[in-house]
Amino acid sequence: MRIVTAAAVAALAVGLVACEARGDDVRDAREADAVGTVTSVSGAGDVMVVGFAPDPGDEYFEGTSFEFVERGALETAAGEPATAADVAVGDRLEVWVDACAESFPVQCPDPVGRLLS
Repeated sequence: MRIVTAAAVAALAVGLVACEARGDDVRDAREADAVGTVTSVSGAGDVMVVGFAPDPGDEYFEGTSFEFVERGALETAAGEPATAADVAVGDRLEVWVDACAESFPVQCPDPVGRLLS
């Protein structure tokens, strides 16, 4: 019985780490899932779509466009909520994701990002 309980506690701990609460700012909790360069930016209302070219080592995200929906999901290097006017082709970008659909390019809902430049 003790082995089962220890395994259940370990599984729960791993699950809690993997499912980090959205209330916590993941940008301060762990390293970015991908770093790269902005290739395009468009915005309509509260939605901003940013084309992304990953740095070497992050090729999984090749060709991905990240759709930042919530205000503050993308922030400036100073930590302020970014608007489409704050983002330019060539800017450096860090991105955090929870899960991505296995397609090409991958589709990652609800990303969180930070401009580096």
